[in-house]
Amino acid sequence: METYESVKSNPVQPEQKEKKKGGAWKGIVAVILAAGVVGSTTISAFNLVTLKSYIAEQKKEENPETTEDYVKIADNYEIKPTTNISDAYKSGDTSKLTDKEKETLDMAKKAIKDMKITDSMSDFEKEKAVYDWMTKKLQQDSGALTVIPSTQEDCDNPYGVLKYHNAVCVGYATTFRMFMQMMGIECKVEHNTEKFHSWDVVKIDGDWYITDIYSDAGNGNYANFNVTDAMYGQSQSWDRDYFPAANSLKYNMAYQNKKTVDSIYDLPKALRAAMDKKLGGVMVAFKEDITEEKAQVANAIASSIDNFLMSGNYKDMPYSLGTYNWIQDPDGKGYLFNVTMPGYNTDNTSQNISEKEQKKIDKAVQKAFQGLEPANGDGMMMDGASADIGNKDMTMDDAAQNGATFSTEETVEAR
Repeated sequence: METYESVKSNPVQPEQKEKKKGGAWKGIVAVILAAGVVGSTTISAFNLVTLKSYIAEQKKEENPETTEDYVKIADNYEIKPTTNISDAYKSGDTSKLTDKEKETLDMAKKAIKDMKITDSMSDFEKEKAVYDWMTKKLQQDSGALTVIPSTQEDCDNPYGVLKYHNAVCVGYATTFRMFMQMMGIECKVEHNTEKFHSWDVVKIDGDWYITDIYSDAGNGNYANFNVTDAMYGQSQSWDRDYFPAANSLKYNMAYQNKKTVDSIYDLPKALRAAMDKKLGGVMVAFKEDITEEKAQVANAIASSIDNFLMSGNYKDMPYSLGTYNWIQDPDGKGYLFNVTMPGYNTDNTSQNISEKEQKKIDKAVQKAFQGLEPANGDGMMMDGASADIGNKDMTMDDAAQNGATFSTEETVEAR
């Protein structure tokens, strides 16, 4: 099961390199060597060969080679290839498919028909149609337990996703990849270094983009649709040497929703307009030159808006801001303030909570958390009146280059 925890920091500290988990095998080797010495003054040739084999295997496990397929996520769900299904779709030859694969192909064909995809559509239009269908159609029958499939078998592959409409992240990622490959669009499934989450990277018009269907399931607001490495890297880390780099913003929806305002003090109005349209993200450009001081003020404004949203739980508004960070404008016109809004409070929820039940929930929460006082002095006031303006030692260029964020969502449990 996957859960989220919002981690607010101003700004996020530089990513720390993972400590290698080596050394365990060395202790075991020492024990084997000691046993060999106790048993005799030398190690037999057989034991030496066995020992060398063991060491090689342990070193391989410590530094596994990155691969796209046959990777276990959360130790339970495996990323497997589906090219045999997509190849059969393109060739029309299903003779090499198993009965289960044939059923998967039939369901995929019906889904593509339901998506209203035509040959005349561009690759981007096809990709967007698949995203829209998967984030909405697959969610509607799965209720509140989207990430807890009632049918555990096949929840990590297209068969289970299309048949039962419930899946873990691996199921969403491999199904999206299958659809892309069926349409001749290059796509890969990526996974994070900790191996608890997976998503897709897709090639559109020569550029790669990251798309995370799972994270947008149920709302489909494009918060994780066609994002860059710098944007997605706020919450995940992966082997960037192995997987293709995603650096283009051309087909990113937040960039396409770009809003230009006069000054940083127009930022609240611009974000409110984006929220009224229930956008998953927006990039704001400024006519005025953005200095370090003004950039920090913009960060403080976003932090205040974030606090305001979290403290009020307003209908039809975001629960909170997902991330906000500075990126360089591809047009070469300075910097853009990128803001994501992953989820909204609406009446159309999957919980179907009655008014009576909601009152019981509110009473229980109030009883448990009564007496808490808003923090002061650290910029996290409940009324959103002030905010920490961040690390003044971090320059704008550093922030844009490294994708530094001032508010992030971070996954804390295995998906």
